[in-house]
Amino acid sequence: MDDMAAGIDTVGDALCFLMYQISLPDYDYIQNKLYEEFQEGPNLSLDQLTYLDAVIKEGLRCFPPIPMSQPRYVPQGGRIISGHFIPGGTIVSCQAYSVHRLNDVAFPNSDKFLPERWLEPNSISEMNRHFFAFGAGSRGCTGKQ
Repeated sequence: MDDMAAGIDTVGDALCFLMYQISLPDYDYIQNKLYEEFQEGPNLSLDQLTYLDAVIKEGLRCFPPIPMSQPRYVPQGGRIISGHFIPGGTIVSCQAYSVHRLNDVAFPNSDKFLPERWLEPNSISEMNRHFFAFGAGSRGCTGKQ
C-alpha cells in the first residue's frame, strides 16, 4: 500500500508543478519545442524524446516531489563533509530542494527553470551525481527507474 500511495502522490505532485511551470507565458518556447519533438518523432518511444526527458528532469530538479530531508548516519570513524569533520554516528541530512537549488557549481543559474541544461554533454554527469529528486542509495524510491 505504501508503494501505491507514494507513487500516486509523488508523480501527481511532480506533474502538477511541471505543468504549472511550463504554462507560464515565459515558457511558451518549452511547449513549442516539446510539440516539435513529438511531431518530428511520432513513432519514437517516450524514452527516446531527449527534450521531453530534459523538461521532466528539470521539473524534478526544481520541484522535487519528496519535500523532506533524508537523514543518514555518518559511518564509524567519521567523515569530512564540506571541510568539516563529522564524528561517526552523527545524523546528517539534506533535502533535494536545497541541493538542486543552492548548488551553482552543479546547476549554474540554479534558481532558473532551464531544461536545456540537461542537454549539455559536458555537465550532465556532474548534474546526475547531485540529482536525487527521489532519493538515492538503498533508501531511494523503488519506482524511480
